[in-house]
Amino acid sequence: MSSTLPLLAALLHMYAAGDIADCETALVEQSAAARTAELIPQGSTVLMLGDAVYHRATRARLADCYAPTWGVHLANTLAVPGNHDYVAGGTGDFLAYFGPAAGAHGYFARRFDGWLVIGLDSTQPPGGLDRQYAWLEATLATHRDARCTLAMWHEPVFSSGLHRGSGEHMRRFWALLDTHGADVALHGHEHFYEGFDPLDADGHPSRAGIRSFVVGTGGANLRGFRSPPYASRARAQRHGVLHLTLRDDGYDWEFIDVDGGVHDTGTANCRQASRQDDAGEEHGRQ
Repeated sequence: MSSTLPLLAALLHMYAAGDIADCETALVEQSAAARTAELIPQGSTVLMLGDAVYHRATRARLADCYAPTWGVHLANTLAVPGNHDYVAGGTGDFLAYFGPAAGAHGYFARRFDGWLVIGLDSTQPPGGLDRQYAWLEATLATHRDARCTLAMWHEPVFSSGLHRGSGEHMRRFWALLDTHGADVALHGHEHFYEGFDPLDADGHPSRAGIRSFVVGTGGANLRGFRSPPYASRARAQRHGVLHLTLRDDGYDWEFIDVDGGVHDTGTANCRQASRQDDAGEEHGRQ
């Protein structure tokens, strides 16, 4: 496969959060999910990080709670299932609602020119996780020419909340993505915002690791941090969305809350893009 890819014609804007709609605690039009949905400009790509509705993603619940809020962005959404998106042991209603946006089995790969976006289902049983891991190996090999890679799944490997450690079964996925030079990992599950500088699969700081964000702030009731928290870069108990601006060689991020506050801004280059550009410069000098 050629290592030369078309670069992004323009900056690509993505907005991410999980743990979205809970219409048991407020009228839908007054809910936190309605307010976070309003932060997303029409036409932007939306990354839904699992737990679309509470407490179970039945067809009726999705229609009543998610559709009037984040559902307005459905045509531009990519979605992965969380534990609350499983009903009677399966994600049939979730997959039927999101359709191609969630992949045939709850995991998928999408290309945006040089960017590869991967969605994974972290709630699958062990056999399903094994098949998903084999799929990920094959997918990363097929897309080894990607300049930048973003992965998203619900249960984080690293977090400072109530569910700390619940994503341990996804550590091997993290290690595989890290080996292939992935840049960003997005998660929900914890009902707060937390940003981490790049880590390896063992949780050690690494300039060559994956930068991760826990964004369980889409509308569900917020929760606090366990003590002591991880040595994360930023933490916030605010409803809001993570805004990512994708460039052909890197990305910018900012967490925007429902009152217009902007938190945890930053910029970074993509690992593979830097290697490809360095290799091109070296070839040009020969």
